[in-house]
Amino acid sequence: MKNSAAFDGGLRERKRAATHSAITSAARALTAEHGLAGFTVEELCDQVGISRRTFFNYFPAKEDAVLGAPATLPQELTEPFVAAGSADHGLTPTLLQDLVDLSVAYMESMAVSRAELAQLKDALSTEPRLVLKLMQGTREADERLRGLIARREHLDPGDPRVTAVATVFSALIQRAGPEFFDPENKLSYRAVLTSAVESARAAFSSFSPVTSSKDQS
Repeated sequence: MKNSAAFDGGLRERKRAATHSAITSAARALTAEHGLAGFTVEELCDQVGISRRTFFNYFPAKEDAVLGAPATLPQELTEPFVAAGSADHGLTPTLLQDLVDLSVAYMESMAVSRAELAQLKDALSTEPRLVLKLMQGTREADERLRGLIARREHLDPGDPRVTAVATVFSALIQRAGPEFFDPENKLSYRAVLTSAVESARAAFSSFSPVTSSKDQS
């Protein structure tokens, strides 16, 4: 019975993944050809062979279908990130690298093949405002990132170090996104994001300590 249940569960997941991929692929193709305003949810559903109800079980809007991203970071991505943390209530030396790895894995979850990535780039080239939707951190997303870093490092989410890392890293993601999706870009997302993170790290490490007093004598 257990094997049968596991098989049924695996089959459902594969079917769900296939439907998710079909919706995303069709949404990207239609957006690249017509723009978001050039087709309706009904036309998208007809092309995929699903009902409106099924569509909205997967995505809240056409824009989200084009991006294809899960609403939250999947557990299979977050758990290794958290497990790599420290129990010493401090920031681990590999935190920035692990954040880059997590971000790259999240990006790859939206486009798992070169063909799908090219399709996503075509859609974003037609509708560049979607790049902002993809990369612009919301308050909820920032809070989730702070919570994830805090859980990994065994710190309070309100710890100034957690807030600083989350705020700066979110800004770097927002900078890397438009650069990566620029039609002229030939670099991987990892290369673009790593360059942004390294530039920020080098810049901050070159400054003298900041004090709260004007009198530094």
